[in-house]
Amino acid sequence: MTRTTTSRGSPLAKQRKYRRLMFGVLFGGVAVALLLREVLGYPLVSEVVYWVAVLGFFAVLFGSSMTLFDERDRALEERASRWTLTILAPVLAITASVGRLLPRVSDYALPDAVWPALYGFIGVYVLFAVIYGVLRSRS
Repeated sequence: MTRTTTSRGSPLAKQRKYRRLMFGVLFGGVAVALLLREVLGYPLVSEVVYWVAVLGFFAVLFGSSMTLFDERDRALEERASRWTLTILAPVLAITASVGRLLPRVSDYALPDAVWPALYGFIGVYVLFAVIYGVLRSRS
């Protein structure tokens, strides 16, 4: 019986392998960092492990010899971003309105920790608007 020679792997299989490695390094590092910080009580070592995982993610992303994300991935990211911004906008508006009105009409109020999160959301939308404006003016 003669052996059939095949290629070592299709480009798609290599792309999948590198993407799995990239996200595996990141998520594995985050899991180990959380274990070190929350369970074992080593916050400094945890931060080092976290940053090694982040650097490993970028090393695989930029160090691989092939393109890991193509136009289909970019189109999917654009759709996901659009839906995220579209869904969060009314949530932000309603939550902010309820947060302002609730103490005036009842004995309840939003916790103080909610307001920085709401301002963070507002910051994301402001940043989006600025970047959108710059990109639109250049085209």
